Amino acid sequence: MDHKSPDTATITGNAPEAMKAFARPTQPLREPKLVPHPNLGALRRLGTTKIYADTADVRELTELIAIGESSIYSDVDGNTANQPLVHKVIQEYLGLWDPQACSDRFGMSTDRLDRVALCYAVLCARIGNDFDHLFASRRSWEVSLQLHMGLTKSPDLAKDVARWIRQMAPSAIIKVPFAPHAPECFMVARDLERENIPVNFTSTFSARQVVAAALLCNVTRTNVFLGRLDQGLEACLLGAHVSLEAQRALRRLRQRDGVKTQLIVASLRNWETFLHTAGCDVYTAPVKVLRDWMKQEHIDPEQVASQLDRSYGDRLGISAQVLSILGAERIAKLYDVEPSFIDFLKAFGSTQEWRAMSDPEALFKRFEEAGFGDMFYSPRQDDWTEIRRRKIPDPNGSLTQQLPLDTLYSLLADADFEKHQDEMDDQIARYLSQ
Repeated sequence: MDHKSPDTATITGNAPEAMKAFARPTQPLREPKLVPHPNLGALRRLGTTKIYADTADVRELTELIAIGESSIYSDVDGNTANQPLVHKVIQEYLGLWDPQACSDRFGMSTDRLDRVALCYAVLCARIGNDFDHLFASRRSWEVSLQLHMGLTKSPDLAKDVARWIRQMAPSAIIKVPFAPHAPECFMVARDLERENIPVNFTSTFSARQVVAAALLCNVTRTNVFLGRLDQGLEACLLGAHVSLEAQRALRRLRQRDGVKTQLIVASLRNWETFLHTAGCDVYTAPVKVLRDWMKQEHIDPEQVASQLDRSYGDRLGISAQVLSILGAERIAKLYDVEPSFIDFLKAFGSTQEWRAMSDPEALFKRFEEAGFGDMFYSPRQDDWTEIRRRKIPDPNGSLTQQLPLDTLYSLLADADFEKHQDEMDDQIARYLSQ
C-alpha cells in the first residue's frame, strides 16, 4: 500500500470508553449446551488444542455448529477473520452504527488512515464480540482479528490499534501479517507479546518463517497457508508436508528452548487435509471444509491417527511442469530449515540489540549479514503490478524466478488482503463523509 501515516493516531477524551460502546455486540449473550462432535474430537484426541472456523459471519457458523435452539458443537472454539472475510459482512455492520459519530467521539486527527483504521478496528472488535456472545458459553473463545493493512509501516500506530482491539474485544488474538517489505512486523509482534497481547503471526508459508516468528517473537500462534501452497505449485501433499515439518520444528523448539508458539494449519481446501496433518496444534478452516469433515463417514474417528512423524517428501504431487520450472531445491526451502538459520535466530534473539531494536533497516541488515536477507524484499512499483495481479505465484513470472517462494507467497497474500482493505476503506470513508 502507498498510504503514509503518522506513527500515532490522536485519541483524546473518553475515547476508550466510546470505542467500547461502539464495539458492543449486536448479538445477545447466549449459553448453549456444549456437545462434542466425534470427528472433531478425533483431532483433539491427537493433541490439537484449538479448532477455528474461517469466517466473520455469525450466521454461517451458526449453520455449522448449532444443534437445534439450545446446543452447539463444542469442538469449534474460535474463529479467524481476515480482510476478505470481514469484507463479506462489513456493509451489514456499517449499517448498525454511525461511523461519523464514532470518529467524532474518538477525537481522532483528520488523517484518513487514522480514521478508517480505527473505525475498521471497532468493526472487527464488534464482530469478535458477536462471536463471543453467541458461542463462548462460559469457555474461552478465541477470535483472531487482523490489523488494518495500512498499518504495515506504522509500527507505533499498529501497536496502539492492537491495544485498543484488546480493550474492545478481550477474547481477541491480534493477527500481525508477515510483510517481507516491512521487517518492522517482527518488532510489532515482539512488543505486543511482551505486553501479554497474544499475536497470530499470519501470511506465513514456510517452516523457516514459522521458526523465525517463534524464536524472535515467541508469538502465541503462527501459520502455514497450506492450501495456497498446493494451489500455487499444482501439488497435492506439499502443503501438508510443509505443515508437518513446521510442526516438528516448533515441537523441538518448545522442548529445547521453551518457546510457546503453536502452529495453525490454515487455508484448508478439503477435509482430507485433517487426515494428512492430524496431530498438529491448531486448525483454521473454511466452514465448508469443516462441514465436510464433520459429515464424512469414510474413516471412523477412532481410526484417525497422528501424522506428526510422517513425511510426504517422496510424494508431494507437484506437477511435472512446475517442478521443471522451479526445481526441487527451491521448493524444498519451503520445508527445510537450515541449522545455521536456527543458530542465527537463537543467538540474535537473545541479544540486547534485538530486545531494544526499533529500526527495521537494522533488522534487515542483521539477516543479510547472516546470509538470510532473502526473507525480506522491497518491491519496486513494477513488481507490485505483478504481485497484485495474482493470489498465487506465476511459475513463469519474473518474481517467481527471482525470490524465494515463501517470500513471494507472503507478498502475494498481503497484496490480496490489501485489495480488500482498500475497498473496505472506501466504504468506511463514504460513511464518514455523510
